[in-house]
Amino acid sequence: MDLKIGGKIMELRKARGMTQEQLAAALGVSAPAVSKWETDSSYPDITLLCPLARALGTDVDSLLAFEEELSEEALGQWMTEIMGMVQKGAVSEAEERLNRLLHSYPSSVPLKFSAVAAFSFFEMSGTKSDGEDKTRWKNRKKELCQAVHDSGNTAFFLPAVSMLVSLALADDELERAEELLKENLTNKADFAAADFTVLWVRLYLKKGERDKALETVQKELYSLVGKVQNCLISMLGEDMALEQEKKIEVCNVLQQLTESFCVGGGMGADVLAEVYLRDGDTGKALDYLERLTDRLTSPVLPPNPLLFAPAIAPKQTEWGREMRMVILRGLKQDACFEPLRQDERFRALVNELAESLEE
Repeated sequence: MDLKIGGKIMELRKARGMTQEQLAAALGVSAPAVSKWETDSSYPDITLLCPLARALGTDVDSLLAFEEELSEEALGQWMTEIMGMVQKGAVSEAEERLNRLLHSYPSSVPLKFSAVAAFSFFEMSGTKSDGEDKTRWKNRKKELCQAVHDSGNTAFFLPAVSMLVSLALADDELERAEELLKENLTNKADFAAADFTVLWVRLYLKKGERDKALETVQKELYSLVGKVQNCLISMLGEDMALEQEKKIEVCNVLQQLTESFCVGGGMGADVLAEVYLRDGDTGKALDYLERLTDRLTSPVLPPNPLLFAPAIAPKQTEWGREMRMVILRGLKQDACFEPLRQDERFRALVNELAESLEE
């Protein structure tokens, strides 16, 4: 018997949070026996395969890897066929076909993920169905989502979390929804890359915590505005080699964004000045630098309070001073401003910024 199933046994055991001793007790064998199985030093007796599979939450075929892989192309063809059956009103037949497919490929995470969408499609099909059908489909979705989640498959983990939370919220299982969000935020390094803002907002609203819901939205909006600004500035980099007209258009969008949200301290003006300066138009470059100086030496407006208060309320005096120091340092040191350093208008605005820091 030349099977290498030790790694599979260990993987499934750990996934269920079992020790070797606990698995051994469930099967009536010794812990050293389980250890030998997991190192492929020996194999379970054939009479133990079924109870071993049950203890590990799987079946014998999966345990022994007697399973043909379901290709992406084949999965697509099967799901198209199943959806076609639903569109023709044959929902029962489609469900039967889907369940047979799940039985044939019990370890296919992509299939389980696709099946969740299929069961949702059954619900939305508009065909006549009773309450038992809908309850069964909902439970199947929960079961499959949990299986995808527990598989740890990185390609489907985050979407599975999102679906599990949505299902919990739909059933008013608020503690379960919050537990999923917090638990996975703590345990998964890549979880922070996902945007679960909408789910948190739905949870807070379900709990009647409107202030927290609003604060969550405002913080996310503030973050997104900053990201959009950074993207626009990146488009203006020399390496992008945009045409001058397109650069000006991008700068105008950047200014409009900054003025609408009152975020960024007017940084669109200094970037626009650099664009004109690279084009050799020192007059327009100075116009925008003077506009920037006026903004920085005037009372600094907080982020648009209609959109961001009270979640975002930085100390405006400190923020304005920090911004002025950064701009002043750039005007004095950046090579791109060298052609302006002997200009009287440029010297005047530099002096104005410097004096504002001494106040």
